[in-house]
Amino acid sequence: MSIKEIKSGTLYKEFAVEIPYDEVNIIIDSKIKEMLPTVSLPGFRKGKAPINIVRKKYEDNILSEAIEKLVQDKTKDLLDTNNLKPFIQPRVDLKKYKKNEPVEVEVKINLEPEIKLKDFQKIEVNKYEIDLNKSLVEKNYNEFLSNQKKYSPIKNNREIKKSDKVFINLLSEDSSTPQFLKEQKNLPIIIDSELQILPELGSKIMKQKLKKGDKNKIKLDISKSLKLDNEKIVEFDIEILNIEEPTPFVVDKEFLEKNNLKNEEELKNNLEKNLKSQYQNGLKQIEKKQLMDILDREHNFDLPQGIVDQEFNDIWHRIEHAKENNSLDEDDKKLNEGQLKKRYEKISKRRVKLAILLQFIAKQNKISVDEKELTNGMMAYTSQYPGQEKEIMEYFKKNPSAIETIRGPILEEKVIENVISSAKIIKKIIDKQEYENLEQITFEIKKEK
Repeated sequence: MSIKEIKSGTLYKEFAVEIPYDEVNIIIDSKIKEMLPTVSLPGFRKGKAPINIVRKKYEDNILSEAIEKLVQDKTKDLLDTNNLKPFIQPRVDLKKYKKNEPVEVEVKINLEPEIKLKDFQKIEVNKYEIDLNKSLVEKNYNEFLSNQKKYSPIKNNREIKKSDKVFINLLSEDSSTPQFLKEQKNLPIIIDSELQILPELGSKIMKQKLKKGDKNKIKLDISKSLKLDNEKIVEFDIEILNIEEPTPFVVDKEFLEKNNLKNEEELKNNLEKNLKSQYQNGLKQIEKKQLMDILDREHNFDLPQGIVDQEFNDIWHRIEHAKENNSLDEDDKKLNEGQLKKRYEKISKRRVKLAILLQFIAKQNKISVDEKELTNGMMAYTSQYPGQEKEIMEYFKKNPSAIETIRGPILEEKVIENVISSAKIIKKIIDKQEYENLEQITFEIKKEK
């Protein structure tokens, strides 16, 4: 076997390894001898077939297994000989394989970094609580009331207005139109809503100045509803069944019973709790970001270059895709390619550093995710997709690697809780304005001018 180092970086090495094909033959012969006593071939008693005939028949079946075992063994020898401690499983790429010629592979190794943890008892972390004053709670309640839309049938038959809710029958004779668009009966349309079965349906109905009982024809572009690239104009017959107009919303007995509320005071209390919960969820994200900033700032160690490069390449692939689809973030659009790369190289290094650090903390403190926590996490994930729970669980069973998308966030939260439990907690009560300022500073949100 010949070994040549072809690349060396920070905690990263690549080797070109050439393995004589004779070594592949040795493994194949060993496997053939193991199976020989159990082989039955026509014209021979069980286990009595000549080894050369057995090899000819079964060699191709065990060839990939032989090469895989050989490459694994040689990779282990490479690590031992060079006294290398891989941080993650080395990546082995089969570069050349041809029968009776040397096997060529490349071995890419990210090495284990040396990390010295900060004494977490010496760090300070903020714990925030939101102070909801009466005016803020009252404003939130009034906004809730103003967002509740209630409609009543119009008393005098008149033309449709922008604020109306209209019930229609819709029918097309176009055979290429899918059934769910082709015919709709008693379809409710809120004229000024952007959420409609067909784009511009509400505005076109209003422009025709229709009244209850009117029938007419209307041409609509259904391409967006069908996700087509080209325009598809279809003519529909339309009938106006009823027109309703918005009426002032009041918290009445019907509303309370429908929402299982005892009285208006309970509604106000629930809305206040929801508002507080929203702020606390936001504060939790702020606390987490601040803690990550502290961990990043307080720990300095070399990063395996291979992992950093892979993270950057993954991000950059998404950036290139966003460029093609004109969906780059507004901040990114202002940067040239060099500036963009610099930004995301920095982000890549931070992500890798924090991921390695959290993993190291978990290992040092014997933090892991048990089966119950993992099962609960999977159940919580599937609950986001009602009706698809069984299919998603089956997917996890067939793709064990996908479970890491559940395990990772759970482990991260446990590590964060472990760090916070040792740190000095600084409690702070803040109001709405302070929350907004804190959010802008923490996540570097730029104010709109």
